[in-house]
Amino acid sequence: MLKNRLLYLAALAGIAAFHTYYTGWFSWYLLLLALCLPPFSFLCSLPAMRRLSLTAEMPDTCARGETACVRFSCACGSRLPAPVFSFQFLAADRMTGELARRKLVLADGLRDQLALPTAHCGAFACTLEKGRVYDYLGLFSLRLRLPTLPVLYVAPKAAPPDPLPNLSQFQSRAYRPKKGGGFSEIHDTREYRPGDSMRDIHWKLSAKTDKLIVREAQEPDRGQVLLTFDLSGTRQQLDETFDTLFWLSRWLLAHEVAHSVCWLDPGSFEPMGAVITKEEELNELLRNLFVTRLQDGTPSIAEHPFPRADWRYHIRPAGQEVTAS
Repeated sequence: MLKNRLLYLAALAGIAAFHTYYTGWFSWYLLLLALCLPPFSFLCSLPAMRRLSLTAEMPDTCARGETACVRFSCACGSRLPAPVFSFQFLAADRMTGELARRKLVLADGLRDQLALPTAHCGAFACTLEKGRVYDYLGLFSLRLRLPTLPVLYVAPKAAPPDPLPNLSQFQSRAYRPKKGGGFSEIHDTREYRPGDSMRDIHWKLSAKTDKLIVREAQEPDRGQVLLTFDLSGTRQQLDETFDTLFWLSRWLLAHEVAHSVCWLDPGSFEPMGAVITKEEELNELLRNLFVTRLQDGTPSIAEHPFPRADWRYHIRPAGQEVTAS
């Protein structure tokens, strides 16, 4: 530590000045003690300095606005108390490139925690660097091995859009075989094919036709349902967009409506898309969006035509018009 070194140099200068004007045995003893104290402190501290280990615990996901912390603790295998150590904590916003930095100084038996940035949705790459462990006087230091921290994903808080789309608009144009089979209130019949389950055989109809007939589960074919949004604006506007997208996509999934999500890539301005059929795919989409670097001047996808979409819903932040077609 610079402060400790400056204090030691000031004390050494004072002792040297005292020895200049007083040449008795006490001044020699005091000067010798001042010169021998730093290496003696280093030799006594060295076992504890080499055995010191730092651990850190933090979540990898949390909701926006939720309190989340990274907790630090140390352990030392030496009988002597662990010396003071320091390191820097960095949290880089993957969407904007902004970097938050904070230095922490801890000692043996002390635990500390640091609040994580959860004010906005996004992915924050958390790292530790410049770890140093000091001797008991704080004059010498060794490199401290630092643990690896995960990327923190701050998920949106589900917020319904206004106005809320009406599910009755998704009228089934036809029915199609349900992928993977399973339960369905609507069935069609066809002849048995190798690989069909024996449980799906319609025994009464098979007996009448002298052929094996199976019940095939059907699901409605509603055409393409599309959600679009703009990956631009302030962080507050993006938070509102992600909140609405998260709520609306989960709402569609709860009503068994598979849908597509489209936006413009901030780097190339080309349309990007993802098909959402289950919540795991929605979470994966959000994680990919959170690591996308934002760019100024990204145009809106609101006016981009999607002729194959049977129903489209464009999400805008609060205060702007939300359109459905």
